[in-house]
Amino acid sequence: MIFRRFLFLSAILLSFNSAVSQEFQLSGRILDERGDAIPGAIISIDNATKQTMSDGLGAYSILLLPGGHTIVIKYVGYKEVNESITLTGNLQKDFVMSSAEEELNLVVVSAGKFEQDLGEVTVSMEVLSPRLIQDKNSVAIDELLQQTPGVSIVDGEPQIRSGSGYSFGAGSRVQVLVDDLPMLSGDAGKPSWDFLPIENLSQVEVIKGAASVLYGSSALSGVVNMRTAFPGETPETQVSVFHGVFSNPQTDSSKYWAGNLMRTGANFLHKRRFRSLDVVVGGYFLGDDGHKGPIPDSITGKIDNSYNPFTSDRFASDSRGRLNMNLRYRFKKVEGLSIGLNSNWSMSNSVGAFIWENNVTGLYGAYEGSATRTKQLLGTVDPYITYVGRKGSKHSLRNRWQSLDNDNDNNQGNFSDVLYSEYQYQQDWTFLGVENLTTTLGAVNMTTTSRGELFVGGNENGRNHALNQAAFLQVDKKWGNRFNTSAGVRYERFVINGEEEAKPVFRAGANYRIHKATFIRASYGEGYRFPSIAEKFIITSLGALRIYANPELQSETSRNMEFGVKQGFKLGKFKGFADLSVFRQEFENFVEFTFGQWAPPTLDNLLGFGFKSVNTGNSRVDGMEVSIMGEGKVGAVLLQFLGGYTLTNPVSLTPEKVYAESFNPLADGPSYLNTSSDTSGNVLKYRMRELIRADLQATWRNWTAGVSYRYNSNMINIDNAFGQLESSFPALFNPGINDWRAQNNTGDYVFDARVGYTFAKHHRVSVIMNNVLNREYAIRPLDIEEPRLTTFQYTYTLK
Repeated sequence: MIFRRFLFLSAILLSFNSAVSQEFQLSGRILDERGDAIPGAIISIDNATKQTMSDGLGAYSILLLPGGHTIVIKYVGYKEVNESITLTGNLQKDFVMSSAEEELNLVVVSAGKFEQDLGEVTVSMEVLSPRLIQDKNSVAIDELLQQTPGVSIVDGEPQIRSGSGYSFGAGSRVQVLVDDLPMLSGDAGKPSWDFLPIENLSQVEVIKGAASVLYGSSALSGVVNMRTAFPGETPETQVSVFHGVFSNPQTDSSKYWAGNLMRTGANFLHKRRFRSLDVVVGGYFLGDDGHKGPIPDSITGKIDNSYNPFTSDRFASDSRGRLNMNLRYRFKKVEGLSIGLNSNWSMSNSVGAFIWENNVTGLYGAYEGSATRTKQLLGTVDPYITYVGRKGSKHSLRNRWQSLDNDNDNNQGNFSDVLYSEYQYQQDWTFLGVENLTTTLGAVNMTTTSRGELFVGGNENGRNHALNQAAFLQVDKKWGNRFNTSAGVRYERFVINGEEEAKPVFRAGANYRIHKATFIRASYGEGYRFPSIAEKFIITSLGALRIYANPELQSETSRNMEFGVKQGFKLGKFKGFADLSVFRQEFENFVEFTFGQWAPPTLDNLLGFGFKSVNTGNSRVDGMEVSIMGEGKVGAVLLQFLGGYTLTNPVSLTPEKVYAESFNPLADGPSYLNTSSDTSGNVLKYRMRELIRADLQATWRNWTAGVSYRYNSNMINIDNAFGQLESSFPALFNPGINDWRAQNNTGDYVFDARVGYTFAKHHRVSVIMNNVLNREYAIRPLDIEEPRLTTFQYTYTLK
């Protein structure tokens, strides 16, 4: 009898537990005031515990536990919807969003690691939508970043507002992130743009100015944060294939091959939700001749003009494949708890040429010994756990194992393993009656183990070990409806091969809304960057050109100050933001990759000349920037625009500082004054003082068309030794840099264009033309850029 009662009671309890844990469906549509659908609206539940997005018809659907919930809906150009509901069963509910006439309500997370309206952040930011990647058929994220106001990419290295020059791919001053996890290589601090999963983007956010408090050492000049997307209630599949053809170079004499160089690629993405499990799978393949000529046979000198996307036999060729997967499981019995595992792996076979052969017939060839073939295996495994509490708390533990293996054909390979962990506790203090106060507390531990022939400047066996530990705190407070403040501190510790150093950095900022859509802001931020393993210990050569180690290289610090005004505007149905900022960034112990005489002169080592990372003293960058972004309808045509103008004055404050002893008893050691090609105004090397960026897209019915424009002013100052060697020892070094710079000294501009058509709902065809005018130009001296590239793209999307 007792046993039967126990079974009966257990059955009741199980039924009750099942009823409590049963989820109900909240569904409906997101509409504007006219009843038209709003696709892509973000629906957040209970402080972003759950999220989904409206589809192309404005429809949404999400499963929730019974009880009370807070719904927040955001979309560009519309006022935020904030509403409470109570679920006792399945509920069909439409939400109507009203137009925000004065502004674009863009939502960002990078400024404070929590959602904020773009107009209210205390730093300069740009937001790029994934439509640009698809519409421009960018094969890597750096191609998209080149359209960002204030940003330039010099030979794969990101520069923000002239904060860095050229560094041979080592020691980036711009932190590159995917979902807040760093993507720079552990040994060199270099971004691998081709590795980043561009097929699964929800937004790209760019912070301009020092952001070391939240994002660490490499965020000295700014941050690029890619935010990926998780599936909604509706499964989504997208497949894209493309084929491109390079036009012949503008200089006929520089083409030494027959036919046209080509590029072929494909990518896919599938997003799906299986009850509480979110699954994202993506992949990418690229077979690229590149824009430079074929590699002649080392014995016969013959050239193979055939196209094979699976081989790399040109001086800028690249054949690569990538697979990535994101998994997230949301626990039903513990609301707000989720665990996940992301992984991304890439294999590639590429050839890079550091210096062109000459400026007449060899622009698209390679100087003897300057080409390197690299077979690369790069992968990441990222487990994480997140808990979002009902009282505004959020705990996250994110981890990463990154493995990089570069097998170079010059016996100068390198291998590195990175183990990264970050714990973060974020608290919204509303539950204690303190409204609009958010604190973010975190701790970071990162270890890097590297080995290889490249880094024997640290240990003879090429093995080096680095440790980075940090703790940070940021406090963000909104005072009423107008005033926002932010302040933070970070303590950073570095150890490389037993050499230890630590330092705190601080930041503070304020934003005040003086009118409905007028915001003024001011910010101060400090940066601190310890040199990478590559900068301190690299020893390599490219033909006769040597790169020297500098084990004595010291850390660099910076201070960034900015004042800005952001104005929302409306012209008819076109709405947007105009932003004006003035800024100053000051550097101490500034690290520059400098070409000079670093060894006793011999005929075998190019008279001792080569590159070396050195502390150059103090520097300063002053500047101003204006940018505009917006969208709206003109008649039946939807227009979207992003553009800006940046003016900087990057100067050395210690031009007479001597970096090292001289190997010539009759001359001074290397300094800014004797290693610079143009010392007028003490302008820093490898900077472009003026940048103009603009992109305009028009959408009408099933048609889209767009045009992009980029202007880079002339690079006034480079390393003087290039020209000196060419003039004095042409038999040793004669790539024609003096003649090229004399003939190309007014800056470079490039136009891109695109047109696309969507048919039968799921199909889209596009034609994209980059460098429409087929201009011949070089951003980094001695490295020619791509001629005109015409690409045909087909995309199939199923939702």
